[in-house]
Amino acid sequence: MADEKFETLDLPMSEVFGWSEDKTPLRDALWNHYMDTSNKNTLETLKHLKAYESMSSDEVKLEAEKVLQEA
Repeated sequence: MADEKFETLDLPMSEVFGWSEDKTPLRDALWNHYMDTSNKNTLETLKHLKAYESMSSDEVKLEAEKVLQEA
């Protein structure tokens, strides 16, 4: 059985958030955001994304929304 939180990360942003029309998978949107904010530092970006691995699906949605809506 697939892990629900990883399924959430693979969904298009438009399916995760009512405010988004973006078809980019949530995982890619987060990657792009953290790469931009870390001055293209891959290791720093990986640290941020690693934190999502320990979150529930609801926590992933909540934290991703905080990060992506302020961008």
